[in-house]
Amino acid sequence: MEFGTEQKLSVQIKGLPGHQEVEVKYVDFGNTAKITIKDVRKIKDEFLNAPEKAIKCKLAYIEPYKRTMQWSKEAKEKFEEKAQDKFMTCSVIKILEDNVLLVELFDSLGAPEMTTTSINDQLVKEGLASYEIGYILKDNSQKHIEVWDPSPEEIISNEVHNLNPVSAKSLPNENFQSLYNKELPVHICNVISPEKIYVQWLLTENLLNSLEEKMIAAYENSKWEPVKWENDMHCAVKIQDKNQWRRGQIIRMVTDTLVEVLLYDVGVELVVNVDCLRKLEENLKTMGRLSLECSLVDIRPAGGSDKWTATACDCLSLYLTGAVATIILQVDSEENNTTWPLPVKIFCRDEKGERVDVSKYLIKKGLALRERRINNLDNSHSLSEKSLEVPLEQEDSVVTNCIKTNFDPDKKTADIISEQKVSEFQEKILEPRTTRGYKPPAIPNMNVFEATVSCVGDDGTIFVVPKLSEFELIKMTNEIQSNLKCLGLLEPYFWKKGEACAVRGSDTLWYRGKVMEVVGGAVRVQYLDHGFTEKIPQCHLYPILLYPDIPQFCIPCQLHNTTPVGNVWQPDAIEVLQQLLSKRQVDIHIMELPKNPWEKLSIHLYFDGMSLSYFMAYYKYCTSEHTEEMLKEKPRSDHDKKYEEEQWEIRFEELLSAETDTPLLPPYLSSSLPSPGELYAVQVKHVVSPNEVYICLDSIETSNQSNQHSDTDDSGVSGESESESLDEALQRVNKKVEALPPLTDFRTEMPCLAEYDDGLWYRAKIVAIKEFNPLSILVQFVDYGSTAKLTLNRLCQIPSHLMRYPARAIKVLLAGFKPPLRDLGETRIPYCPKWSMEALWAMIDCLQGKQLYAVSMAPAPEQIVTLYDDEQHPVHMPLVEMGLADKDE
Repeated sequence: MEFGTEQKLSVQIKGLPGHQEVEVKYVDFGNTAKITIKDVRKIKDEFLNAPEKAIKCKLAYIEPYKRTMQWSKEAKEKFEEKAQDKFMTCSVIKILEDNVLLVELFDSLGAPEMTTTSINDQLVKEGLASYEIGYILKDNSQKHIEVWDPSPEEIISNEVHNLNPVSAKSLPNENFQSLYNKELPVHICNVISPEKIYVQWLLTENLLNSLEEKMIAAYENSKWEPVKWENDMHCAVKIQDKNQWRRGQIIRMVTDTLVEVLLYDVGVELVVNVDCLRKLEENLKTMGRLSLECSLVDIRPAGGSDKWTATACDCLSLYLTGAVATIILQVDSEENNTTWPLPVKIFCRDEKGERVDVSKYLIKKGLALRERRINNLDNSHSLSEKSLEVPLEQEDSVVTNCIKTNFDPDKKTADIISEQKVSEFQEKILEPRTTRGYKPPAIPNMNVFEATVSCVGDDGTIFVVPKLSEFELIKMTNEIQSNLKCLGLLEPYFWKKGEACAVRGSDTLWYRGKVMEVVGGAVRVQYLDHGFTEKIPQCHLYPILLYPDIPQFCIPCQLHNTTPVGNVWQPDAIEVLQQLLSKRQVDIHIMELPKNPWEKLSIHLYFDGMSLSYFMAYYKYCTSEHTEEMLKEKPRSDHDKKYEEEQWEIRFEELLSAETDTPLLPPYLSSSLPSPGELYAVQVKHVVSPNEVYICLDSIETSNQSNQHSDTDDSGVSGESESESLDEALQRVNKKVEALPPLTDFRTEMPCLAEYDDGLWYRAKIVAIKEFNPLSILVQFVDYGSTAKLTLNRLCQIPSHLMRYPARAIKVLLAGFKPPLRDLGETRIPYCPKWSMEALWAMIDCLQGKQLYAVSMAPAPEQIVTLYDDEQHPVHMPLVEMGLADKDE
């Protein structure tokens, strides 16, 4: 027996002698066999996704002859003769434990007018089985006068073989009138939404396998040829990860090299490179499409939107994809034409074996609303509308349109809330696409109140949440998480500036939000109750108005009579404000109410008894009127005064002491490359991308290693010799690094010493501040080119004598090659997406452990070189040969 690539094995070690053989069960066929261990392989994960095809069954009503314990050899051989490798009609009587089906088998391959034969009855008549005790024998006289309708398999088989050849619009025009209102078994091959479900007839599996063999024979050894592809053109598509060929139709041209296609035999849409496309031969167009596009009838999206939520689509896809189900094609009595997609009802079995109407399930879970179709009652009057929207019954109501649950139609979950709670929640949450907005923040009715600073905006706006409102904010946030369980809006949506929405934050919680700006495929939103803004993908937003009657919790504020330097808060001042105030409890003194309730509240802010305006003015970030009065505004107890004096001493005298002051140092000297055209030895210290690296002149490395000398003078006192190498100087500094003062100045390009992962300290410079709580600094090691994010305890001031050595690492661009036009690598370099990760690793392999030479092509400021190996071959040629790069003349 030969097995395809999608076949799965269930291996059970039976303890055979020497463990040289194992007994396996072929889960897609049901038979077992003993094979040697060398013939067993670990199965790939991708083959575990498809369900097992072989279903274990037991014949109903009968048992071994004369009720013995085991079936006789003659009974087994006779049953195999009647049923093995034959098409049968199977009537499921019951589902037993462990999903074993109790069935009655019928030989139904004869002509439609012939009487079907029960295999179960035949075994009894031939004396090979007995009926179970209590079984009532069927009346044969009645049996022979029954008129049976053609089986679903016969109907489907006839329809499949009568499909018209493929064309762009063939399927919608097919005549399915003979299939209406019949139960048809199908395989659900792909689910996109309730309006777009692709199914295959169960009996088309053999046709699909036959077609796949023809496709492989036609295209396995074919070569790509340039073709001007256009929309609706038919093609053969290679599925790279499965090494399969499928028939497809072009939906649209994404780019010059990427095409979106529909694999219409399996109902899958995907984007592929044009290298995977071939012209579809005419003989392969003779067979019609093997999948049908269907749509669930009598339901519409919940929540007042005309689009299905991501939750509804995900729930339906998770349950139906790959399942065997029954569909009933729906038709209006007044219509003769086939509508498209095919309107259907879908029925399937749940884990209890009970028959479930999928449309009713979506309604019950609150993911859809009922939409009934109305037939004409009077033929003399025709209705122009084919359906009317009927509101969902009260008992089927749910909290919101995006409740996410596991599939169980009989399960009563906590997500279905009582009618009273439903009405209360619906009063607070409006339907999507509303034009209403939120209420402005409620300012406390008092001149002085305590608050927590939620954030400081990029323009210096200070957002505070009054202490009295914090409990209500937490309560509302928890209610939102309990009632809103959608995944965001995955379908395209046109956001407008100022539109209210729900925002899913990085902590996976939902918040009230407002759209500030639409930037390409992302949206800049403001978290309404916290103040801070963020640019996030559209799929993390949902167009819904949450609790519109509750005012915004955070209050935007500005310092009263305070003017920043340059009339706008500078970046360094904003950094100070953010570090000083974020999540801090402060005292707010209201000085002037805004004319517009959405504008900023003018305040004096005090932290630990200190006036913020006075503090910022002291450090020259702003100018403020009446600073002396501000200091006197807040009454203080003796304890507060003592505490303030202590804090004052720490903030000013200690910060300005010589021990903690970082001297302002000039930037590192730069190493220079030899003149263009000259060949010189180099070492690659760091690879940024395949054509961007940091190199070091090999002569510097050699001189540093060979320059061994004493670092003490005649008196025995350690000194800094002019001929001392950088490596020796760093070794001496590493021995006494604990004595070096900490770094207190974090401006960009500031020289410093930084601790690497090996525990040693190297020369570095500050690139940027990455985080504030805790403070993390991004530094670059100037002698190597690599970067690292470090905490303060891994940084210190650099001794001035280490500044006289030029920075060894030189950033260069490599000439002779460029990113390929057609790159099939899926994983890209995140910071340089024009290159694939495969190309990066290949370049590292080309550079590692080799003696390299360089020739400068262009002088500074943009250093361009060509790298060669020790045999004078360009190092980038292996990338070009592997198709990971193109030559650049």
